Amino acid sequence: MLKKLEESKVEGGLNLGDDFDGYSDLDSPSESEDEDDVGYLVAPQHHKRGRGKQKQNNTETEEREATFYVGQQFENPKTFRKEIIDYSIDKGRNIPFSKNDSTRVCAECEHKDKGCKWRIWASWERGRRSFTVKTFVSEHTCGRTPIIKKMTSHWIAEHYQNLFKVNPYTRVQDIQETIWLEKGIRVSKDKAARARRRGQALIVGEYKEQYALLPRYAAEILRSNPGNTVKLKLDANVFDRLYLCFEALRKGFLAGCRPFISLDGCFLKGPFGGQLLVAVGRDGNNQMFPLAWAVCEVESTDTWSWFLELLATDLGTSEGAGYTFMSDQQKGLLAAVSNVFPQAESRVCARHVYCNFRGVFGGGLEYRKQFWTIAKSNTVNHFNENIEVMRGISHEAAEDLLKRNYKKWCRAFYTPLSCCDSVDNNMSEVFNAYILSARHKPIITMLEDIREGLMERLHKKRDFIGKKEIMLCPRIQIQLEKHKIWARGWNAYWDGRFCYGVREGATQVKYVVDLNQHTCSCNAWQVSGIPCKHAIVAIWNKVYHPEQYVNAYFCKQTYMKAYEFLLEPLNGPQEWPTSDSIVVAPKVKKVNGRPKTKRRYGVGEVTASGKLKRTGCSMKCSLCGVIGHNKRGCKNAPKQQQHSNNHATAEQTTPQQQHPRTSSAIPMHNRGVGIYTYPNGYQRIATPISQHFPTPQRQRPPAAFYSDHGGEQTIYSFPAHDFPLSQTQPSQGHTISSQALQDLAMARRLEKRP
Repeated sequence: MLKKLEESKVEGGLNLGDDFDGYSDLDSPSESEDEDDVGYLVAPQHHKRGRGKQKQNNTETEEREATFYVGQQFENPKTFRKEIIDYSIDKGRNIPFSKNDSTRVCAECEHKDKGCKWRIWASWERGRRSFTVKTFVSEHTCGRTPIIKKMTSHWIAEHYQNLFKVNPYTRVQDIQETIWLEKGIRVSKDKAARARRRGQALIVGEYKEQYALLPRYAAEILRSNPGNTVKLKLDANVFDRLYLCFEALRKGFLAGCRPFISLDGCFLKGPFGGQLLVAVGRDGNNQMFPLAWAVCEVESTDTWSWFLELLATDLGTSEGAGYTFMSDQQKGLLAAVSNVFPQAESRVCARHVYCNFRGVFGGGLEYRKQFWTIAKSNTVNHFNENIEVMRGISHEAAEDLLKRNYKKWCRAFYTPLSCCDSVDNNMSEVFNAYILSARHKPIITMLEDIREGLMERLHKKRDFIGKKEIMLCPRIQIQLEKHKIWARGWNAYWDGRFCYGVREGATQVKYVVDLNQHTCSCNAWQVSGIPCKHAIVAIWNKVYHPEQYVNAYFCKQTYMKAYEFLLEPLNGPQEWPTSDSIVVAPKVKKVNGRPKTKRRYGVGEVTASGKLKRTGCSMKCSLCGVIGHNKRGCKNAPKQQQHSNNHATAEQTTPQQQHPRTSSAIPMHNRGVGIYTYPNGYQRIATPISQHFPTPQRQRPPAAFYSDHGGEQTIYSFPAHDFPLSQTQPSQGHTISSQALQDLAMARRLEKRP
């Protein structure tokens, strides 16, 4: 057991030090005198007395004796009854109360009529305010039962709160399976559903309590560091919004991160819902650096404007000059960015643009590749060329992209201020996934999980890079090495000062590199801050190292400045400052129908079931070739016309042709010969056995089958070994009786037996 605990510490990444002793207090006595008074400890040996002789039983009986003992004291009958219920559930026995009032409680096993002697009696002790066990017979002669009546929905909701906290809408089947695996008890679907409703009610109560603690929580954050920013907005004492920006994150962003901020919002999964607005930066290693976040009721232009105004105050900028903001196109975010930061560069996530584009033109591979080629075009000329390629694929698709504000999501139109060439809003999505487990928790618990996680992240990132003897951050060095490989085969020609002409081999593909201005005519160097392959060729021609021309944002020294500030720990609620402010939780918005727990998938996106959605796909009929339906709903199927023509032809033929008594005209099948017999008056043309005749699971057709068309039962022989292929006139079908068919079926069953 100790070895498993040690392994779990190592796997969890915990470094508790050599002095840590995690096992010294496992068997230590309780520090609370109240617990001893209510009887949670094992009874001493001298307490074994009672009205009957105590028998020494097996180990299981000894465990029962350790649960109750004569003289054990409880605070009141309610506490005693609760212990009886827990005992009944743990041991898997139904123990009803034969006496149950405010002065005495007696519980006996339900199988007492069958000889089970388990019994316990407790009542108030004279002269002492304690409810004492007077009689206890610990012997059970009955077995466990999977149905315990005392496991009520109240008990399940109280003891499985963590299950409902993780997912308040846990499936009833999951609740049943969890209880069966942990307790070995079966509960009905109705009881599990009632327990889920009660569990949700308990969780809502806890959520409401934490909203009332928000003023004290805000005061504790300011007490730990007055430089932190906390803004709590109420609407008639009802919670509306909460903004948080810690000084350590703000100073770290200004000191060591690029002026590039990703904005996004995510849903909160508690009973009160809401949105979490986040502003995330990028550190020198191209990893997320959270800056500020806010909790609000909805995501709108008003809430985003309020959030960005507070963010502008923390950053010390009024109009956003020199900053770049990456966002999506939903719910008023673009309008808020343009209003609060009119001088900032505003970018739009190309992935969201592609999702909208794909909804119109589908998710074809050719469309997808060409779209991302357009989005990652480094120059205006490359952008125009790639647009013409898209126009060759689809003129409507090219015109649609030109209408989608391409200057905000195409790299060719980015400014070099932020040294970031990213065309998507992936950093915000990374942060949303980082806090995924906290988004269903109560508001203060969620905020504390985020703060504590970032407090650990700051020093871990600082220690990780601080121990390395490097000049550039690891991810940037890897990217630079790729550019060095791509630079092979290019030639550089120096003008005598700072500029170089770079050409690819003997081709006419040329670019101009200025090492003094750190620019290249391909526009990749100045947008990303990392020398492109053309610049690397020029740097090599000057006998310099490309690492010396990487922007300072990606150096180790700048990276360490971003993580040199500490995020202070906070006290628990018991030590928070008092506050007279009253905060009421917002109203729960209950929507019609079952709550949705899965997000919507876009066109062409693989769902959790592993199947591709058909939305946006055009169905083509395999019979008539018309787009818009499949063959099941086809009204122009040529086979139906052929079938009707066959009936018409059959009416014009002679009676001998209509009712063939032999199958000599029927072509033979490579797996067998079909024999068809039709009674007089049956007007159906004989159809040969199909090449696609379905075979059983054993991959061989049946030996015989029959049909009763026209009221006459006829046997059909199959496969070929019954009638050789060389036989030109195979025997016709034989009319047999019902008894013969039963004998045939019995023979087939006997043949299948091993």
